[in-house]
Amino acid sequence: MKKTYLVDTFKAAVSIATILFSLIIVISLIILHRFGSAAAFFLVGLVFIKPMLTYGASVSVDQTGVRCFLPWKTLQTFTWDEIGEVGVAGTKLFTRKDAKNTGALYIYLSKTAFTDEERFDLMLNWPPKNMIFLTYSKQRLDEIQMRFSNKIQTYNAGDIHL
Repeated sequence: MKKTYLVDTFKAAVSIATILFSLIIVISLIILHRFGSAAAFFLVGLVFIKPMLTYGASVSVDQTGVRCFLPWKTLQTFTWDEIGEVGVAGTKLFTRKDAKNTGALYIYLSKTAFTDEERFDLMLNWPPKNMIFLTYSKQRLDEIQMRFSNKIQTYNAGDIHL
């Protein structure tokens, strides 16, 4: 059975809201003949297009593999045989080893396996460009774990239970 999830609902919603707010301000400023200010708000809106596309993409999980896509374009597709590592990682890197506050948790799927140092670099340079990722939830991880036969890696993930 195929399941589809949004990569990060909150960040996608904030990006969309910022773009829409900027657009409203741009239109208002053009009406008021404040073209310099309108250009500044237009640039602010442009900055949020990339996060909107990154976090507003959908990820589908099925028997054949995992696919990350926008409504008009497939961004990446991995078959289960191609996936070298699935992991859960927290974005708050500079904490104690036993800290409960791990930041936002993400599930990532990569074609290559990582060392701990490479996982640290991955989270330091988040979001990755050559991987499929989505926000962590038990349901999402269970859906992936049913189809991925290897061990799920964790990095700075706190006390989640796999």
